[in-house]
Amino acid sequence: MNVTINGKVCEAKQGQTILEVSIANGIYIPTLCHMKGLPPIGACRICLVEVEGAPNLMAACAAPVTEGMNVYTNTKRVLETRKFVVEMLVSCLSLIHISEPTRPY
Repeated sequence: MNVTINGKVCEAKQGQTILEVSIANGIYIPTLCHMKGLPPIGACRICLVEVEGAPNLMAACAAPVTEGMNVYTNTKRVLETRKFVVEMLVSCLSLIHISEPTRPY
């Protein structure tokens, strides 16, 4: 099947995720929670992409490709959302560090 990512037509196999197809075609999508060999969970939301016709952004690590899918990895919407997600993750880490008691090592 064919999938288009950022205007590049990519060959894909049924069952592959957007992330797998992008990696196979040299297209970078940032990830945090994705680990090869483990089932995709899409928890970190760093790999969000825009899919033409979809109302919401999709986690590339968990979203399966479909024939004729048009994917965009670097739109303004995607980049702003990723930035927000990273800011939220960092703010949570700061809170965890501040709220944990000091542990002797």
